[in-house]
Amino acid sequence: MSEYRKTDDTLISVIVPVYKVEQYLEKCVNSISVQTYSNLEIILVDDGSPDKCGDICDSLAKKDNRIKVIHKPNGGLSSARNAGIDIASGQYIGFVDSDDSIEPYMYENLLGLIKHDGTKLAVCAVNYIYEDGKKANKAALGKNCTFDFYHAIVEMNTHRFFDMGAWSKLYHKSLFDDLRFPVGKLSEDYYIMFKIFDRAQAISYLDTPCYNYLQRNNSITRSTKINHDHEYAAREQMIYLDKKYPELKIVSHTSYASAALTVYDFYIKNQVTCPKEQLQHFRDVVKQNEGYIKQADYLSKSKKIQFSLFMISPCLYRTVFKIYRKIKRI
Repeated sequence: MSEYRKTDDTLISVIVPVYKVEQYLEKCVNSISVQTYSNLEIILVDDGSPDKCGDICDSLAKKDNRIKVIHKPNGGLSSARNAGIDIASGQYIGFVDSDDSIEPYMYENLLGLIKHDGTKLAVCAVNYIYEDGKKANKAALGKNCTFDFYHAIVEMNTHRFFDMGAWSKLYHKSLFDDLRFPVGKLSEDYYIMFKIFDRAQAISYLDTPCYNYLQRNNSITRSTKINHDHEYAAREQMIYLDKKYPELKIVSHTSYASAALTVYDFYIKNQVTCPKEQLQHFRDVVKQNEGYIKQADYLSKSKKIQFSLFMISPCLYRTVFKIYRKIKRI
């Protein structure tokens, strides 16, 4: 795919939301600046960061004329990404979170795959980087390939080779026509990724891990207030797919049940007691969708055991989850 390194004049806009990441920002931006594909527009969105991030952005822009800086009042991750999309000049758009970094060949390879496959969206495998220096690769398929819409939705919702994270992908800008990340929501990627996949219809998959996703020990402050946006986003996906693609009901309903269980996991991770009525809601969601879960032959055996264990005994489920989390470092 190296023919796209110097001869292709396609501009890629890389959007980097910036907020309270002083110690990571320069490494992140440098990893973008040294890309083997150099025809980039690098948009740093200072989202009202109270530290020195704004000054660092301005300093980096002086060193690389491809860098543009937006300084705006704090509005959250979605607001920052949307601000970048609004001014992006590139035919393609990528997102990099400001505490992460990317391999030097990421955009050359993703664009090359898009050109080769004739798609509008490509996604790459991911490295999970821990602050103690250890690295773990996201499960790899073993080859590059193209997923049709049906199988892309399955993969996105099972997280086997990729998920709904905005950052490991390269998008044709038209995929964001009249579509933006929802401001004020967490799980913001989940709310729109199924719509983007629908617009793209085919998704190129790059088996080479190119995105380095930092697992920060302090990235999420433990809170007694658990956010349920992940479940709400899954419900929106379910309603959307049920109406437009009824053949995907097994996927959409199973994913909704899985999302409800994931929110319950948040309670466990944050050591917050889940209210009885909320726990009953989660169990009702799983119960109502048991028929779809049983038909989901793409689900791993461990995932089906997870559902069963939760329905048998939430108390036992909590114990097993804590042990599993400690072993897997999730």
